[in-house]
Amino acid sequence: EKEVHAECEEIEGATVEKITVFSKHPAGVMIVKFTMPNAASDAVNKFNGKVRANGRKVEASYWDGVTDYTCRNVEKEEKEADKRLDAFGDWLENQELPEEFKLKVEE
Repeated sequence: EKEVHAECEEIEGATVEKITVFSKHPAGVMIVKFTMPNAASDAVNKFNGKVRANGRKVEASYWDGVTDYTCRNVEKEEKEADKRLDAFGDWLENQELPEEFKLKVEE
């Protein structure tokens, strides 16, 4: 991140506003936000196709502002959600209703 920040700052007129690193993403995705849009254009031109010291080729493009690069463990999240729902259901079943909410049956 620091290395990319330093390289981005070398671009004439570029000021990095924010860098977001998706460390769990297998492709090593990061988003760099600049204060000026033309700096982003210059950065894409500078970095796209460049081979880093670790041998990985950089694919630089404009972020659409929507794509979520967060890697999630969907199966684990579903199990946790089911567990929370079951616990909430158990809690609901063990509640005492106030008298005004109880069903009144006329004989």
